Amino acid sequence: MKYGLLMHKPTTNWGDDIQSYAIRQFLPHVDYIINREEINSFESDDKEPVAIVMAAWWMWYKWNWPPSKYVLPYFTGFHYSDNKAAKQAGCPANFLFLSGLGGKYMNAYGPVGCRDYFTRENLKSQKVNAEFSGCITLTLPKQKKVKPEKEYICIVDVAASVEKKIREQLEGTDIEIKKITHDLPKEHKSLSWEERMDKVEELLTIYQNAKCVVTRRLHCALPCLAMGVPTLLAIHTLESIRFIPYCDWLHCCLPKQFASGEYEYDVTNPPANPTLHMETREKLIAGVKGFVADAEKNTLTADELKRKHFRCKEKKIEKWRNKNMKITAQMWEEEMAPDWNEKEKKTNADIYKRINEIKKTRKIEELKKQNKIYGELMVAYLKQARRIFAAKKKAEAEAKKKKKAK
Repeated sequence: MKYGLLMHKPTTNWGDDIQSYAIRQFLPHVDYIINREEINSFESDDKEPVAIVMAAWWMWYKWNWPPSKYVLPYFTGFHYSDNKAAKQAGCPANFLFLSGLGGKYMNAYGPVGCRDYFTRENLKSQKVNAEFSGCITLTLPKQKKVKPEKEYICIVDVAASVEKKIREQLEGTDIEIKKITHDLPKEHKSLSWEERMDKVEELLTIYQNAKCVVTRRLHCALPCLAMGVPTLLAIHTLESIRFIPYCDWLHCCLPKQFASGEYEYDVTNPPANPTLHMETREKLIAGVKGFVADAEKNTLTADELKRKHFRCKEKKIEKWRNKNMKITAQMWEEEMAPDWNEKEKKTNADIYKRINEIKKTRKIEELKKQNKIYGELMVAYLKQARRIFAAKKKAEAEAKKKKKAK
């Protein structure tokens, strides 16, 4: 059996690469690096099936679903983002592509193990057989233990008030601060996956040898929990859809609670982490190992696996995707059209012209061609949504600044 490793090449967040690193530890070998955002068009070299652990944040290109027939998936640690709920610029279709055939595909390989309760409940609302599995980063092993020249704590993307309180606690001690961000530079995407995995290991080793770690990042807190590093999670809302149930599994508080002393956590003598995650960790490890063991025994071709699990003709999938892409385009247009600039209007019109030039035929080749161009339109809309979102956020910040100045 061949194995694929999911990656998000243009990521700007360490969380994506840390999840890939966690998956890699279970694979006997890595034969393919799979672009998460284009999993529907993946093809193996010899048209053989490729086993893939589907633990990731899904996805910017929501229309690229379901995966291709060459993917043998194992759904665990699955998070499907509702961009509006997450307050980010993204596809407005939400769970549209996981309904109908998209949901049928997931049920064919279910139950779907979800990273959080939010994803589980939303998949259930689409009639997908879903359960809570926890995040794949909970399976991370301990990294190399080394005695640092000086004790240090890591503060990772924390609020200014949290950093100030920590510095106050460290006054008069020899404990250093390592200030780290999970935001990645644009150059990161040019690194090979081997280089990226090495860098993840370096980062995790820094966390492993810290006296404690204070963060607002999920994929800093959970890896540290897995490695047994004392951790404080300081986030702006304890009701975040991505952090339930993890707030209950960690020392967790609001930044203002820590800064005011209402929540007591001494970084010079940090308490041990709770152990509520251990049962989930063991189940995750057993589940992935079981998937790999079963995959090693597989003798079926990609077509045979598809007939066994997901009996659906390619043409039917393309027609379903085409319908949903049209719906999504209309949703995006209603939302963004008033904010388009002239260049964006021209880009959109040019792409639509190419879409409409496709002959109206029942042939799957023409349908695939039209869907490919629709995909270009979706990508263009995503870029435009990000620009509009950033402009509005900037305007809101400036208005807030002016109001404060008065």
